[in-house]
Amino acid sequence: MPPTNIAVDLYNDCCHPEGELYPLLKTSIDQSNTVEHLHTVLTAARSVSIPVIYANHHQVVEGDFLGWKREMNVSHQRIAKNKVFEEGSFGVKIYKGLEPVTSNGDICASRHWNSSAFHNTDVDYILRQRGIENVILVGFVANTCLEATARYAYELGYNITMISDATAGFSTEQKDAATNLIWPLFANRVLTTDEWVATLKSKKE
Repeated sequence: MPPTNIAVDLYNDCCHPEGELYPLLKTSIDQSNTVEHLHTVLTAARSVSIPVIYANHHQVVEGDFLGWKREMNVSHQRIAKNKVFEEGSFGVKIYKGLEPVTSNGDICASRHWNSSAFHNTDVDYILRQRGIENVILVGFVANTCLEATARYAYELGYNITMISDATAGFSTEQKDAATNLIWPLFANRVLTTDEWVATLKSKKE
């Protein structure tokens, strides 16, 4: 079965120096050269017609959190406090150079409110309709949304490849703990960008 990439939260708020979350991610982004590796992964995927599903976070509008009876989780508190992922803002535009390419079969799935790109979205439906069993995960954040998405994919029976340097964490320690200790517990493969691209080249030969 053909694979697909799932790219999580490639918003300016995460990738761009002027993004709201970028200052918290910068050290980890710099250490992993994350943005360049995201470019490399998406370009390599498209070179062999692997589609990319964009799994982005809910875009916040005024009043979204009014009337909530349950305590807001840490992620929602951060989003509300820092005005992250505001609808119509610069922050929720896909980072330049990482945008979907519709001619490649790329698609933007419905958006997630919490961490997992699968929960209460159409990601699973899109994958099943396309007959996809193998997913390659990249994006933000290594130990929150990306990890939660991978765990959900694992429960649904997908074969999972995770790219360890095409992500970042709110600290290098958190990112390294995710990629080195946690991801291998449920991912079929944890590879660097170069290692994954090499697998594509070997299949061409």
